Amino acid sequence: MAPPRVFRSLKRWFDDSDAKHPLEFNYVRHLIFLLSFIGSWPHKQFGRDRLHFVLSIFNLFLIVVGITISIAAVGYIWSKRETISFYDMGHVILCILLETLFLQRLMTGRTEKYGEIVKDLLLKFHLFYFQSRSQYASKVYKQIQFVSKIFTIYVTCHLVTGFTLFSFMPWYNNYKNGMFSRDRPPNRTFEHSLYFYCFTDEVYTTLKGYWILFSFNVPTSINTSSGILTFDLLLSLIVFQILGHLMIMKHDLLSIPPTTDKYSPEENMRVKETLKGIIDHHNIIINFVDKCSDAFSEYLFMFYLLMQLLTIVVTVDLSTFTADALAKYGPLTIAIYQPLIQISILFEMISTQSEKLVDAIYEIPWECMDTSNRRTVMFFLLRAQTPVTLKAAKMVPVGVMTMTAVLKTTFSYYMLLNAVAESAEQ
Repeated sequence: MAPPRVFRSLKRWFDDSDAKHPLEFNYVRHLIFLLSFIGSWPHKQFGRDRLHFVLSIFNLFLIVVGITISIAAVGYIWSKRETISFYDMGHVILCILLETLFLQRLMTGRTEKYGEIVKDLLLKFHLFYFQSRSQYASKVYKQIQFVSKIFTIYVTCHLVTGFTLFSFMPWYNNYKNGMFSRDRPPNRTFEHSLYFYCFTDEVYTTLKGYWILFSFNVPTSINTSSGILTFDLLLSLIVFQILGHLMIMKHDLLSIPPTTDKYSPEENMRVKETLKGIIDHHNIIINFVDKCSDAFSEYLFMFYLLMQLLTIVVTVDLSTFTADALAKYGPLTIAIYQPLIQISILFEMISTQSEKLVDAIYEIPWECMDTSNRRTVMFFLLRAQTPVTLKAAKMVPVGVMTMTAVLKTTFSYYMLLNAVAESAEQ
């Protein structure tokens, strides 16, 4: 009886036909839950000031804990600098970088610009408010809704799988090595998912200390995984909406009817109204993308900077190709590379789709229009020459070229560090 119940639950989750606004969509509610879990959903912008205040304090608490963890991890490397192995040091550095990425996202969630862009997305820009423009607009809206729901499920499964393997693989290794038995192997310490400098080594040598650190590491891993993947989910959902708008606008341009002769005065008036609606729609898209670029500019810059470091370290950690390394770092490697590739390709799709608008404008039967409409088309063409794109730090375009540069640098440094590790072992 379980599978039918699961299917019915999924069917209800996918059915948003009775939703009166985007906040009632199930995938949006799921996103709100995930971001509220780390105190980063802007409830204030949606009229829930008290809840926002409570979660803001929780967000600040997570920031303090994250900074403390990072400092303690650096202290662990320093205290063990004489004995720690190259790959163990890489693991701790990886955790520090992940925590830094998590901290950067927590602080982004506290900015006013972030709250405003989320509010605009769900109360103004969402395709829900544009589906009645045409039959094609309704079709695109349904397609984007389906993709958004599937992607939300995928990221959630990725999140659960990632932190489960990262947190519980060390526990399994300890169990397999007999660390929980009465006759523990001599001169061995417990393996943990996260390592910190502590005032005593009992957390690494005694069973009681192990469970204390384990009970702290599990929620820390959950919060960090949720913070990293959920913010990327939000950014991806924003990109899906922008892509949907660009697809609708391109279709509207190509829908202007051609004629073998000049448009009549009545037809010119209809074309004028059509062009006005398209240009207004284009202004809405440009204004929203500009606000996104302003809100996520530093976010994207830190994203690429930390991804550069993370991809290097996680590739080195995975390079041993042992069963333990593959189970522990395999999903984590996917979790790190996937947002880099995903965000870059999605933003590249925005640029590509916006460039197609220029071709669509060229295909408008402007030669059949009167002087006023031709002038409008000319100015619109000039405006559309600038592609719709977001930039990291308002300088670096986000797209495939930036991703390629990051990956090239990653594999160059990987070869260098791998050679250093092999020489150190010899």
